[in-house]
Amino acid sequence: MMAALKAEFRKLLTVRSTYVIALVAFALLAFVSVYVEGYKNGITTTLQGGSLFLAGSIVQHSSLLSIFGAIVALLLATHEYRYNIIMYTLTLARRRSGVLVAKIVAVATYVLVLSLAGGLVGLAGMLIGLHFSGYSLPPQDISLLTYLAKMLVYCEGWGLAGLLLGVLLRNQVAALAVLFIVPGTVEGLLGLLLKEHSVYLPFSALSQVISPPVLQGAVPRMAEPAQITLSPIAGALVFAAYLVVAWAIAWFLFLRRDAN
Repeated sequence: MMAALKAEFRKLLTVRSTYVIALVAFALLAFVSVYVEGYKNGITTTLQGGSLFLAGSIVQHSSLLSIFGAIVALLLATHEYRYNIIMYTLTLARRRSGVLVAKIVAVATYVLVLSLAGGLVGLAGMLIGLHFSGYSLPPQDISLLTYLAKMLVYCEGWGLAGLLLGVLLRNQVAALAVLFIVPGTVEGLLGLLLKEHSVYLPFSALSQVISPPVLQGAVPRMAEPAQITLSPIAGALVFAAYLVVAWAIAWFLFLRRDAN
């Protein structure tokens, strides 16, 4: 097991794309947090709801980091099939399950580091942007621990979903296409059918983890849509249920299918 784990970390950390993708993610996050959120939108800290400034930024930061984390996770699985090295991986391992566990641990660890580092970059960027815009961050309704925890859960969900698609589909282009199409387009179309119950779709449920709080009194009561919402914990549990079922299928196929 330890040999498989070391091998997966070596594959992850010796590939140039792992670092390039992380650098691109941090660069985009720095631009968004410094210029867009801190500098351009700094005035919102003085308006009603200024105490929710930090909570509202979770959506932008988590969405950006989660996509890049999922791509790295997906590439960890599909690179082996693309370059035909999966046979060597499975031949050297005693059990295929050990290989899959090692991939999950490697991805979870990478996404953890990416999320925490990205969260700190985003926070620092917003403070720098606010400083240059002449504003300051008022007392917030969310703690730093809650901020980072929500971001971590959301990004880990996307990372494990990306690895899942790589293991299931094996083809890099197909897995990337599904990763970008299903959460937005497919769930959007299903949402038209399910209406208010669309919140129980996997990625819609996961989005409830980082859903920004509603400012009380900002919307007239009659104008509020009849929309079901989930608490962050409930949203995470619904997505986890989908993930467990999908991973059970992927695990079975990984054990049974030929390496090619």
